[in-house]
Amino acid sequence: MRSLGIGSKRLAATLAGALMALGLVVGAAQSQRFAGQTSIELMTDGPGVLKISPAETGDTAACKVDAQQYVDPETGEQTGDETPCIHHLDPGTRITLTAVPDAGHTFVGWSDFACSNKSKQCTLKLAPGTRYVAARFSPVTLTLFTTGKFGAVSVKPKPLKACSLNDSKPCEFKAGTRITLSRERAADDRFWVGACDGNDDGALDDDTCTLKLTGNEVVGAGYENAGGIPPPLGSGIAVVVSGRGKVAGSVINRTEKLNCGAQCTVTGLSRYDQVQVKAVTTSSAYKFSRWSNLSPLKTQTIPVSSTNRIQAVFVKK
Repeated sequence: MRSLGIGSKRLAATLAGALMALGLVVGAAQSQRFAGQTSIELMTDGPGVLKISPAETGDTAACKVDAQQYVDPETGEQTGDETPCIHHLDPGTRITLTAVPDAGHTFVGWSDFACSNKSKQCTLKLAPGTRYVAARFSPVTLTLFTTGKFGAVSVKPKPLKACSLNDSKPCEFKAGTRITLSRERAADDRFWVGACDGNDDGALDDDTCTLKLTGNEVVGAGYENAGGIPPPLGSGIAVVVSGRGKVAGSVINRTEKLNCGAQCTVTGLSRYDQVQVKAVTTSSAYKFSRWSNLSPLKTQTIPVSSTNRIQAVFVKK
């Protein structure tokens, strides 16, 4: 496995800046202009709409994202407009989120453990800082952009319906499916681009790209850098601790570290990033029980593309 060189990273940043100038704005850009204020950044993972009430611009707003781009909920066309998805509100504001799946699709849950996966509606009281919430729907799609440098790309398991993956046609999978893309041949200085396990700033040099599909995803095959396809939206993760314990960890392939008491938040991430978290007991009277995603493992790796808020639960022995 080989990482991008510094020159490639600079080129990727330059290309990403050019794409932003054309209206393909990374979602974190808007929030940086409101540093210190309360904000909520919404996302739809899969075909559906996420409504918020009240919204920054009025009584309600409808957010829809498809394959890393903001789209118009009515027409499904890319807009580049983040206004319906990013809201700045007063601390203490109580908001209601409503998940509305597209026809032929179902609601399957939230990226925030404070919202019940059994309900399409979630009410939250906003605290200072930035909160990221995604509504998840199923089935979802994978779209492959290919340069041809990797030859034909195959996928396992098979999509739900027959599709032309190598012709940049969306292929449909059940949400939560872990897929593996395999290239026909290697190519020097060419990368997979996307949320592949083990990626470095969105790029991966390996024979395969494995990722868990929790939303409509785009993957590039055989590109020179991570700027070769539209950049992913900005994101972040919050870790909350219940009971006597703490969480340590780090953002994989980046410098950010986690050292959480009751709570800690990392912003400025992208959907390509993955975070490793480790539950650490701090009292002999308590033991680690589970994570809010029901994992009993003390250490786990979390894709930001699927989880924005997670809780470590410690209980008395």
